[in-house]
Amino acid sequence: MRDPLDIWLYGTRIATVSEAHDGRLTLSWTAESQERWPEGTRVLSAKLTVGDVPAPALVKNYLDGLLPEGNARTNHAMSAGVPPDDSFAMIRSYGRDTTGAAIFVTAGTPDPTAEGRYVPLTQDQLAERVRRADEHSPASAFGTAAESISLPGMVPKIAVHHEDGGWFACKDGAPSTWIVKRGSSAESGIADVVDTEVACLTLARMVGLTNIDAKILQFEDVRAIAVSRYDRDLDGAHPRIHQEDLAQAIGLNTLDPNRKFQWGSKMPSLLHAADVLRLDGGNPDDLLRLVTFSHLVGNTDMHAKNISFIRRADGSVTLSPAYDVSMHLHHRRDNRRFALDVNGKFLVDEVTIDDVVDEGRSWGLPERRAIRVVNRTLSQVARALDTIDRSAHSGVSAEAWDLIEKRTLDALV
Repeated sequence: MRDPLDIWLYGTRIATVSEAHDGRLTLSWTAESQERWPEGTRVLSAKLTVGDVPAPALVKNYLDGLLPEGNARTNHAMSAGVPPDDSFAMIRSYGRDTTGAAIFVTAGTPDPTAEGRYVPLTQDQLAERVRRADEHSPASAFGTAAESISLPGMVPKIAVHHEDGGWFACKDGAPSTWIVKRGSSAESGIADVVDTEVACLTLARMVGLTNIDAKILQFEDVRAIAVSRYDRDLDGAHPRIHQEDLAQAIGLNTLDPNRKFQWGSKMPSLLHAADVLRLDGGNPDDLLRLVTFSHLVGNTDMHAKNISFIRRADGSVTLSPAYDVSMHLHHRRDNRRFALDVNGKFLVDEVTIDDVVDEGRSWGLPERRAIRVVNRTLSQVARALDTIDRSAHSGVSAEAWDLIEKRTLDALV
């Protein structure tokens, strides 16, 4: 059996992950974690509560949720020289900088929270990293490589640091602060997704749904979107802010990427997301605002990996800022299905703004409160559409703008 891995969170060695003799993964809480947090605290994950002994399947599902999906996972595994289905080996190689604040290191390693260094990247070096994003940079099977970063998802992406106009590689566990995602080719028919994501995040900032900065990067032969990480705060008490996505929070394994979509199934669902928030005193109003916004802009990709929750060191939970939001309905190839059902419906042409209200009611929100939240968001989006500088988003077509404007006007009637 291989050496265990310690999990560090908010400056505390919170738990240790080990392999049992049959290959199953076990998680044990440290004495330090139980001194800092009361038993039952959901600071690491909704499914991994301090003091409890979680089922091995839940441990594996949580770790898999930190890793890339599909071909991206295979490519990462090949770079590290480990099998793609070996979750323990993958986290061992790529777990120094994950989504959220959990840091995975060989058991007995001193506090790695403040470790790491940034190395400047030239524009050419950054461009080459983006070009080769789906190949990733080589990592050691023992987690000792200079860069050890894991990002979920299937889209080719890299993690870097951005400061004073410059870009930096993150070495020896330094926290990445920006994610750069490679755009699709011009021939794909969806090349403007990076452009509409920047526009949607701008709108989301204008209505108070996110604090993410986003911009287009143009290299000679590659376009990409760069987004700031909402789970990083280098000036705060903790440089990493912990978060988990909806799939992790409900114990859903997304090794099959299609499992993050609902499409008429019982799981995952927006009700599950509302329940995760309520479990630790969070407010589901922001979730209903996000659903309203996503409906208006035609974002069909709001699946269980694109809704997340921030878990603070005090055990409280809030909805994460909006991220990975784009306009999709103007694409000819779009399947016109929302990733998660809204009031029991998933076909875009069937979902109305009244369904959004009824979805909120199904979570237990009083009708008047659900109507107020939806109408307020609707009015804010309408004002933002009137004032946003569309010339700053030249990659967004008039058709795309017209479509979300029509959806918003129709909802206002």
